Amino acid sequence: MNNKRIKTHFDKNVFISFLVLAVFGLGLLSFRMNSEVDCANVDFDIIAKSYTTADLIEFKSVDPSGVEWEWDFGNDIPKKYRSNVVHQFEKEGTYNVSLKMNGQCEATKKIVISKKKNLISPELIPSIVLPKNVRVGDEVEFYNDSDFAKSWQWSFGETMTIDGNERKEKYTYKSPGEKTVLLVVNGDRRHEAKQRITVLPKKKERKRRASITRVDPIETVLQEQIRDKPKAEEKAAEEAVKKKEEEAANRIEVSEDAMQQMFVSYSARRLDDRAIRKNFCYSNIPVFNKTGERFTVSQFFKEIRDVNKLEINSVKMIKDKKTGCIKSMTIDMRTKKGLFWKTF
Repeated sequence: MNNKRIKTHFDKNVFISFLVLAVFGLGLLSFRMNSEVDCANVDFDIIAKSYTTADLIEFKSVDPSGVEWEWDFGNDIPKKYRSNVVHQFEKEGTYNVSLKMNGQCEATKKIVISKKKNLISPELIPSIVLPKNVRVGDEVEFYNDSDFAKSWQWSFGETMTIDGNERKEKYTYKSPGEKTVLLVVNGDRRHEAKQRITVLPKKKERKRRASITRVDPIETVLQEQIRDKPKAEEKAAEEAVKKKEEEAANRIEVSEDAMQQMFVSYSARRLDDRAIRKNFCYSNIPVFNKTGERFTVSQFFKEIRDVNKLEINSVKMIKDKKTGCIKSMTIDMRTKKGLFWKTF
């Protein structure tokens, strides 16, 4: 056998396959080396203004070397898999929140969730029983019929001090004008009640005419003419005074605080919209938000009905000078349905 005729054959496809596998292995090794995490740097921030069942809380990883994240909020809550996540806890209690990064390192923090706070509870606002108007010098009675009230602090709008500490109080106004009656029960100033009362001037007594003693014929004729003169002017003056008193008695007096409390009660279905509309000059007055956008009252009522939370910053009203009814309102508020706030 002639050995010189034996030739060696090298397949190029085998060489290329080997080269590809080698490059892939080096790349995988490099990726594993670069993705390793220094566990000392694994940490996260908890971002929220408060920690209640009504708050949406943000959790943010602060280690830039992470490529995989696994958030565990405990108590069978579904896990989340992003670097930054938000979560709302449905029940109050203490939770251990943990972040596992790149499947290697883990950081855990404890968070205490409290029950959501109600800004205003309409059922805790005390009622005030009082007349619409009184006169200077007349004694007027004020009364609170709230079952939950144990202590009372009355202020009747003429002094800077507390005017009474009983469930039923009497007071005599010394000056005319519109007065604001303030009542705080059980020391709870958040749920204080305010109502307006109109104090009319004291009635003036009519002067009696002096008896005629002169018997002069001319004077007698003049006096007879005076007695027989039609009393149209006097009657007109009396009717004008009576009309003013009726207008004052029927004048609508509602404060911005009282209107805000009515909106909260309507939102919680404790008050019908007709009780609010009776303070308007007409049923569907315009309502503006703080940017000047115009809405109807019906649209506004729909916006605040059955929300989870209603936060009213201010209510500004334009009233009719004669009747006191509301012609338009500007409202700065926001509502919450579900997880997110909406600005009106």
